[in-house]
Amino acid sequence: MSINLKKTFNLNSYEWWRNHRRFVTLGLFLAIFAFYVRTPSSNDFKVRDICGRLNSSYQITGEEAMEKLKLTKLKDFDNRETANYYCERYLGIR
Repeated sequence: MSINLKKTFNLNSYEWWRNHRRFVTLGLFLAIFAFYVRTPSSNDFKVRDICGRLNSSYQITGEEAMEKLKLTKLKDFDNRETANYYCERYLGIR
C-alpha cells in the first residue's frame, strides 16, 4: 500500500515528505487547535445572535427560535415565551 501511495503522489522521486514534513505537521496541529478554540465561541455567538433577533423588533418568530436553539416545545407555554426564558437564563439577565 505505501509503495502505491508513494507512486501515486510521486513522493519517492521528489522526496516531498522529507522536505515538507515539519511544515505540514505544524499546519495540521494549528488547524486542529484553531477548530478546538473556535467551536465554543462560535456556538456562543450563534445563541446570542438568535436571542438578539428574537428580542429586537420581532425579526424571527418564537417557532424559528425554538428550532434554531434546538429546544423542545412545551404544552402550556408559547414558543416565544419559552425561547425568551431560555435566552434570559443563558445571558444571565434574571
